Amino acid sequence: MKVRHKVFNQSYKVAGPDIVHEEFDGDLVVLNLGTGRYFGFNAAAAAIWGGLMAGARPARFCGLGLADAEIGRFVAELADLGLILADPEAADAALPEEIRQALAAAVSAPSVESYDDLSDLIVADPIHDVDQETGWPHGIRPE
Repeated sequence: MKVRHKVFNQSYKVAGPDIVHEEFDGDLVVLNLGTGRYFGFNAAAAAIWGGLMAGARPARFCGLGLADAEIGRFVAELADLGLILADPEAADAALPEEIRQALAAAVSAPSVESYDDLSDLIVADPIHDVDQETGWPHGIRPE
């Protein structure tokens, strides 16, 4: 149970400035600007992400509708994907009521889908990675 303790009883933060997230019409998208990969979250996953970003430790998600194993697996998956890091300096925060309600209403296990179909465009630097003569969208030509 040491792994459970470690995952559930620590706070997390985004893994770095290249990890950004936004909600679009109720769907959460997390983007890694460094790799160009983006991630789509289902409702349960979005609620867990929201709780983590609010500073709540995963232990606060337990008993609200999802199985502890599902929560632990998902938090570990976020870390494995390089989206979050443990933040041993952060204090535990209360779970916001809207997150509590979303977790209680979750009808499926948290899941995340990973996409890299736009990675070339996402990691492109249109200011610095363009041919000076032809401009965007033409990249610098190899010598």
